[in-house]
Amino acid sequence: MLNKYLELNYNKLKSIAYNVTDGVYYQDLLQFVIEELYNCDQEKINEIIAKKQLTFYIARVMVNQSHSKTSRYYYKYKKYYKHHITGVAEGISPDTLEATILEKEEVETKLSWVEDKLKDCYWFDAEVFKLYYAENHSLNSMQKATKISRNTLHKSITNVKNYLKNEKDKSIKSIKKKK
Repeated sequence: MLNKYLELNYNKLKSIAYNVTDGVYYQDLLQFVIEELYNCDQEKINEIIAKKQLTFYIARVMVNQSHSKTSRYYYKYKKYYKHHITGVAEGISPDTLEATILEKEEVETKLSWVEDKLKDCYWFDAEVFKLYYAENHSLNSMQKATKISRNTLHKSITNVKNYLKNEKDKSIKSIKKKK
């Protein structure tokens, strides 16, 4: 029964989805609601169809899914579009985009330099340093995760930080000498 109902009323449902979302990503909302209908108890859906109330039911589901920030539709589609696509597209001018790309390239260069310098460090210190920053740990959380004493971790991280700072200073001095 549901298949036949959807075939007969698809354009009407599409129009409802368009109106509920003001024309923004209405196809996703319609798709989501149709999937939800197929996942529901089909006996109940058939009862709603028999009472000729399925259009109203679908409209209510669309409104609830579209406007609620706790709905599955919001988390699956709307939040993604809202935060990732529209926020990025509206907030970046061509100049800003070029600056962002240059900043990312600079960060990549610095990370590559750090990776290269870590090869010269004692392996344990280098691994602790990588874990500390890659996993965004505090000393306490890292101590709990690794079961290594906090003091040992602190010493390793400090050793690497000092080494990297010294290497950076050497690089700056050599650049200044070349000029």
